[in-house]
Amino acid sequence: MKYVLLTTIFLVVLGLIVGLIVHGLKKGASGFKIMLLGLNITLFGGIIAVDPNSNLGGIEYLIALSGLLISIIGLEKKD
Repeated sequence: MKYVLLTTIFLVVLGLIVGLIVHGLKKGASGFKIMLLGLNITLFGGIIAVDPNSNLGGIEYLIALSGLLISIIGLEKKD
């Protein structure tokens, strides 16, 4: 039960982050800002992955991977 709740919370947070990125792309955010957001998400996922008390079943690695993908999207965006 505990893992289901934690998984749901992290999926909601990840969905909000993705929604924020899509909104930013529509609004015309610069590629540099999108890259910085991706790096922050990657660091957040990495810190959770390194924490020895964290046992989220791999979600922390998905957060870090999504941050990497967002950084790549920001890098490829032409300003």
